[in-house]
Amino acid sequence: ELYGGAVETRIANDLEEILAWIDGGEEPRTITDANFQPNRLNSLRSRLSAAYKGLNVLVQREGSKDFFWKASIRDLEADEVALDIHHIFPKAWCESEERQLRPADYDSVINKTPISYKANRMIGGNAPSSYLRTLQNHKQVGLDDAAMDALLVSHRIDPVALRADDFAAFFEARGRALCAIISDAMGKPIDTDQVQFLN
Repeated sequence: ELYGGAVETRIANDLEEILAWIDGGEEPRTITDANFQPNRLNSLRSRLSAAYKGLNVLVQREGSKDFFWKASIRDLEADEVALDIHHIFPKAWCESEERQLRPADYDSVINKTPISYKANRMIGGNAPSSYLRTLQNHKQVGLDDAAMDALLVSHRIDPVALRADDFAAFFEARGRALCAIISDAMGKPIDTDQVQFLN
């Protein structure tokens, strides 16, 4: 995200500092200055955001697998399978009269993950407990609960909260899980102890 605005000076500094770093010098300032505020996840809704794209890449790098094809998202992308970043708790379910969840929450990157068009079509607007059964019972998928849960965990999704249709528990757990992979990628701790992701 440090490259989100005017970048001419940063590029010049980074080029010089990276070359020095390769030769045994200090880390570039872009690396040492970089930080991530956990609540930033709540405001990540735009596909054009550098952090949104970066998080999508991190989830894929962690080995996320498609809900339908069961192959890794990276392999499916290489095979040119239609993929996109979709809601985990569907928008229609979140907006229903019974739930009336806020778009600020359900449209957050916390509630989105890369999956195939085919998986998304099967999810529809159904509750997770319902669409997981539909997916698992499909002849192409054919997964028991443990195997499907492992697939969900590959996206840093808490299977217990998802199967219980518990949006609040899911949202909090996934927010923390996403912060953990960001922390690993940056090599810096991200303190989520006092953070509440769902407002």
